[in-house]
Amino acid sequence: MSKQNASTKHHFIPKFLLKEWQDEDGFLWIYQRNGGGDISFRKGAPKSVAYVENLYTVFPEYIGAKEPSDEVESKVMAKIDDQAALIHRKLLDHGVGALTEEERDVWSVFMVCMIERNPKKIERYKSIAEIDNYFEELLKAHPGLAGVIERAEFNIQAVRGNTVLKLMVDRIFDSEVAKSISCMSWVVVQVDMSGEHFVLGDNVVVINNGAIEDEPLYFIRLAISPSKLLILAYDSSALDSDFVSVLTLVYNIDVISRSDKYVISSRELKDEACTKFSRVVKEMHRV
Repeated sequence: MSKQNASTKHHFIPKFLLKEWQDEDGFLWIYQRNGGGDISFRKGAPKSVAYVENLYTVFPEYIGAKEPSDEVESKVMAKIDDQAALIHRKLLDHGVGALTEEERDVWSVFMVCMIERNPKKIERYKSIAEIDNYFEELLKAHPGLAGVIERAEFNIQAVRGNTVLKLMVDRIFDSEVAKSISCMSWVVVQVDMSGEHFVLGDNVVVINNGAIEDEPLYFIRLAISPSKLLILAYDSSALDSDFVSVLTLVYNIDVISRSDKYVISSRELKDEACTKFSRVVKEMHRV
């Protein structure tokens, strides 16, 4: 793919999901945390939010290497999102019981993708990547390599970034993780209280209680529309009405508290019967 045609605007929340939060005029209600901790508001189209430039771009690692590539975006993310969009519509219209085994498997891969593609998760991987230490030790053992690396204009930052992207893709297609999600008990909960609705944030997938992402997947939550929440549980007995009600009621608080930049809504955020949106946004997005 030529550099001119390569995409650089990479959404970490797919546009098909964002579109569910459009109001009657086709806009999202976007509450954005600014540097000083204040909250600004704007209305915008799905394409205008929840993306990072070159988030999944594979960059050249040395002089003469191929130009920047959007193969992760175009061959991985786009394919997964296209398949998931069809299943998403089926979930909304007919519920979990209408899905085939193959569709559950596809959606499970999409859930893994949603967990892994988040910018904060990617930065976390970059921070623990030991590429710098590796090169330092390599140069200590072979000092003559410094000149070779310099002449080749070797880009260690690109190596780190590309390594992390490879790790991300490997984890997305880790069959064991997707299989464990597919085997969980799934339920779609519809909010039935007047005025209550679900919002999106920087990281819309909430794992367990939202505190530690790497612990075993006991339960997972993802809002699939402003009125419907998908809950997945490792133990089906945990999905009693009381526990489901708690997971549903605190979902917005968990999402907003974990969001660094955005809260995306389908309407104005104001205090409702259970969720005090105005208070939550002000408190949770304070520096």
